[in-house]
Amino acid sequence: MAKRIKRSKVNRSYDGLDREEKTAGLMALRIFIIMVLIVFILTTAALFAYNFWKAAENPPPATAPQSSDSEDAYYQIYDTDVSKELVAYVGEFYPVSENVEPKLEQLESGIRVNALMKDSLDKMIDAAAKDGIRLSVIRGYMTHEECDASFKSLALTFQDEGDTAAQAQNKATAIFPPAKRNEYRSGMLVKLSDLPSDEFEATQAYQWLYKNGVNYGFINRYTADKEELTGIDADLTVYRFVGTENARKMRSFGMCLEEYYDYCMAR
Repeated sequence: MAKRIKRSKVNRSYDGLDREEKTAGLMALRIFIIMVLIVFILTTAALFAYNFWKAAENPPPATAPQSSDSEDAYYQIYDTDVSKELVAYVGEFYPVSENVEPKLEQLESGIRVNALMKDSLDKMIDAAAKDGIRLSVIRGYMTHEECDASFKSLALTFQDEGDTAAQAQNKATAIFPPAKRNEYRSGMLVKLSDLPSDEFEATQAYQWLYKNGVNYGFINRYTADKEELTGIDADLTVYRFVGTENARKMRSFGMCLEEYYDYCMAR
């Protein structure tokens, strides 16, 4: 009898241990499930935040007008190859060969420009004239030799003012780069005034260009807020032809050509 009682106590003891182990196991399972849910929620929140950030960084492309008459824009349609050429730029990492010469057309002044921009440039100048604004093309396409000659002359001017040769070249490059890095070689760049940049900003011509230039496919190439990206000092007299659709998107996105080119290549 005593042995039976002893065995009964032992059995009850084992049963208690089993229940405790089962309870501990259930608790561990619950904790594991809770941890998995927390990780899932945090991961989902992180992905949502990342996607939101990427969407803000790369907004969707603006919708192009359906006709060339929309909002007084001069809208031209280009094939894929030409569209790439419109946004390709010349710079430190995208030099232009000495032998490259784009297809050019001549303005009445004798200045040559890239054939892709000729019609748009004429239309823009005519539209400005109707509003009482006179736009003059001071500079257009330049040959390799012309670009290098201008660069060297500018560098010598800085040396004459007391800069070392290295300092003079750095200053000159930020204003008018050597030929291989100079976008005038593309024929897509035009200078529309011989006034200093800060003086031109105060003119009616600049105000008209700021408002209407994008409608003809022209953007101010070198602005003060993008100097670190372009590597060129701000110059509000210099305009780059990119086509109306690209110009409007760049204005909408707040991008310079370097940023917009990367955006287009990533799509």
